[in-house]
Amino acid sequence: MPDDYSDYRPLLLEEASVETLKSDAYRQFILEAAITPAVRLVVRRSRLRDDWPYVDTKFNPNTGKDLRASSYNVIHTWFLGRGADALDGHLPWIDRLDDLSAAEKREAQELFARLTASMAEAINRVLDVNGGRCPFRVNRAFEAIDEAGKRIEADPERTGAGDLFVGKGLIAEGSQANVHRGVQVLLRSGEMIRQNRYDTDQFKDQPADIPQGPKMLMQAAPPLLYRKSQEPQLRQQIVTMTAEFMANVLDLHYDEKTAIFSEYVDRTSHQRKSYLDPGHANEFVGLGLGTVQCLKSDVAGLTDERRALVERACRELPRLLVKSTELGFNHKHPGLYKAVDTKTGKVLNDDMPWWNLPETMRAAVLAYEVAEDGKLGEQCLEMLRICHNAYFDHYLNRDNMLFAYQTISGATGKVADKVPAVPEGDPLYHTNLALLEMLDVLDRL
Repeated sequence: MPDDYSDYRPLLLEEASVETLKSDAYRQFILEAAITPAVRLVVRRSRLRDDWPYVDTKFNPNTGKDLRASSYNVIHTWFLGRGADALDGHLPWIDRLDDLSAAEKREAQELFARLTASMAEAINRVLDVNGGRCPFRVNRAFEAIDEAGKRIEADPERTGAGDLFVGKGLIAEGSQANVHRGVQVLLRSGEMIRQNRYDTDQFKDQPADIPQGPKMLMQAAPPLLYRKSQEPQLRQQIVTMTAEFMANVLDLHYDEKTAIFSEYVDRTSHQRKSYLDPGHANEFVGLGLGTVQCLKSDVAGLTDERRALVERACRELPRLLVKSTELGFNHKHPGLYKAVDTKTGKVLNDDMPWWNLPETMRAAVLAYEVAEDGKLGEQCLEMLRICHNAYFDHYLNRDNMLFAYQTISGATGKVADKVPAVPEGDPLYHTNLALLEMLDVLDRL
């Protein structure tokens, strides 16, 4: 199995026309530089540790070095959900990866299907053991633990990102029982979010203000559910909730006059804060436009209220993407800052994580698809171009099968040994799922 990528050369875009992005050369580059190496990496790591029944992310993506053996005593539940979602999303593409031999394709398909089922089984165990909750981390007995490995109790009156990720992971597995349970997990989480009972799992100290993140993350549910279930009731339950959340985020976190987005609003006054996370803003655009597609496809359920929301989203989300990317992009050392102040322009966090670049690329083609005028559409494609060039020129680690460095310093342009949120490699979720959907959208342009 090839693992030497020392001769990797990026395909850099001088322009971002639809013709260029739809070309065979561009598609083949994305598949060869991002998707195929990642598939090979998952297969290789699974061979080395076949007693670990989940996608093996126990390595430092900045160095490529394996984590300590004790790391296998901890399961980060985000990655059960994200992993099931990501590996299932790869399955339709494996046969199209020309660099894989027939034997490699069969092995990858069998492994990805097996791991997806295993992760869904583990999710069910986590939920059973923890009273229907999915804590941030659990031990091998699926019991909630803290950072030191001490047993803790999951609060039944709260929710967090873990619940959202595993709900989607169960839906991705696709069996009727798991789809139904996944929907119930998401609906319960949605009710907690309405009541502001959401915890940011990875932080000890919770934000004082209302974040847009949970309502943004929920936007990924409708397209996944629409692929996995034809049941009208389930579809309506999920799309009704996500449409509500989209409207709420646009009302509270977005200023239509300036196209400026706010990650947080004050809990009491609902005043918008000046903290912008460009990646989260653009992720809202990409995931939100997925919900828009579902709303538009349901002609019978397209009420006047939903039609108005669709029109608003198609009008405003491309503007939001362009403004957030312009405010957050570092042209000196290409990448998107983690956080900037929209009032002062000051960089609040000069870390530049890898994930916000492919998320912006996906969002940009979706925004282009709905943009109401040609100039705005061209601006969306320009945001894609600069993020594509930054990612493929600076983030891929030739010594680790082109798996992305997870953080680059905005001050120096050099790799910073930081791993956002979960201290492991990503289970092909942020980069690969975003890029695969980008290719799907390009196919229909």
